[in-house]
Amino acid sequence: MKVARNILITITLCAALYAEATAATQQQIDTARANGLAWLIRNQNGDGSWQMTSGLKVQPTAAVLEALMKAGIKQGYPYSSGIAWLGNADSPSVDSLARQIGVLSRSGQNVDTLVKRLNAMVHGYSKSWGAYSGYYGSFPDTSLALDALLTTNTPLITYAATTASFITGKQLSVSSADNSYGWSYMGELTRPTETTTVSAAKSRVIPTSHNLVVLSHYKRKSSTVDTNITRGLTWLLRQQKADGGFTDDIAASVVNGNIYETALATLALTEAAASGNSTATGATAALANAQDFLINKQQADGSWGGDPLQTALALQALPAPSATLSDMDRDGAPDVVEAILGTNPLVADTRQSVEGNGEGGIGITAPALVATVLQHHSFSETLTPKGGTAPYTWSILSGSLPDGFTLSATSGTVSGTPLIAGIFNFIYQVTDTVGINTATVGKIEVEPLYPAVAAFAAVPTTVAGPFAVKFTDQSQRAMTWQWDFGDGTTSTEQSPTHTYQARGTYTVALTAINPSGSSTVSKRVVDFIDLTPIIMMILED
Repeated sequence: MKVARNILITITLCAALYAEATAATQQQIDTARANGLAWLIRNQNGDGSWQMTSGLKVQPTAAVLEALMKAGIKQGYPYSSGIAWLGNADSPSVDSLARQIGVLSRSGQNVDTLVKRLNAMVHGYSKSWGAYSGYYGSFPDTSLALDALLTTNTPLITYAATTASFITGKQLSVSSADNSYGWSYMGELTRPTETTTVSAAKSRVIPTSHNLVVLSHYKRKSSTVDTNITRGLTWLLRQQKADGGFTDDIAASVVNGNIYETALATLALTEAAASGNSTATGATAALANAQDFLINKQQADGSWGGDPLQTALALQALPAPSATLSDMDRDGAPDVVEAILGTNPLVADTRQSVEGNGEGGIGITAPALVATVLQHHSFSETLTPKGGTAPYTWSILSGSLPDGFTLSATSGTVSGTPLIAGIFNFIYQVTDTVGINTATVGKIEVEPLYPAVAAFAAVPTTVAGPFAVKFTDQSQRAMTWQWDFGDGTTSTEQSPTHTYQARGTYTVALTAINPSGSSTVSKRVVDFIDLTPIIMMILED
């Protein structure tokens, strides 16, 4: 960790002073990550979301899921219930919808419907996005929207170049009020119908960082934006304070960075470096000091400011783990995090870290259902509410269960045999006898069942004719079996024993079957000697 020093410096000397500072060690980074993840797991709502004090849910939930994925956490209750909630969330603004699309797409969800909504919200001639549908472009709305569409690689976005040009065209020039190359929230406020530019706009860390991230991603399609990235980074690096943090408040009295702005600036530096920008790759000292600043600002409870969005962004800004984090019980909380939570690393118990439901009505709560099922295999689970007055009734409010599944209105049992593979998000409601109800999210992932692959072994069980052979099924994914013993007899047992009455050579065939397909394998069984049969197994192609 760096030690604070009382040194009078100018902004031009900051980079040199940073180079002398000692960056956080790998152990300090790993400890900060583990403490931050533990705080996020403790502060997840029972419905799977994370919530800011302002009431916002989509933005912090999306950011937390990004942080979990960067840490390699893509399973378990915190991740799965978060994805299920986000998949059902209502996102009326461009900001929330873009974040929702980006995270769900990276997690493997189908976002076609959400992408169509986002495309429909674009401002007509400028191909930019404002706060809501049809609004003229602003930042970071435009950058978030373009980044979401680039993430999905959707063919619907035929105007990416136009949107990228809108972003680069709004980069403040040397004629701007603060003589910089960053971005303001609105850019230079020129419209095609206006003859003058409102030049009072000033560059800001937040819109500049978001634009640098999306341009770094867009650079994979067009290297022409590299100059804009370099100019933006040059301005951004000038906003780093002596403590390693970033802020665009240039008042002489402001000598310390801001956590939120520092996290975003760090992500911008990281993505620009990944795109190959030379200014970013040469700013390793500035990057290390920004990460060091974030570690120094982490609170004793593991959070940054007690805020899930800020905490998630700070975790995203830290380097990814150098190796996969061990999670022996596969519950979504790495073993080092379970040590902080005080839970058993051998028992899948992260759900116990969530207190209450988070979305339940007064007097009644209901569990979120997160399950993985194999296609064509039966499943049954009863959703048991707490509180309220029995009897209860259950219903699906939105989304859908897998084909072949039902939710019992009287028992709350979700059951059936899934016919189609896929991810199914839904919201169900529980109502008690006096009308109090609560709604809770659910997610059922149906993994595909691939065709069966036949295989078997055979061993004689007698030493004199007639001789018996024990056939042992070794097939993969079989649900039914058809045996042909080559002597006119058959069986549907899984591992039968068959007795041959006469000496000879028999071709035995096993067909392994499941609803997705079947395969057949054959072997020869030969009785060579009258009194002592010997069995030879030969695999037939």
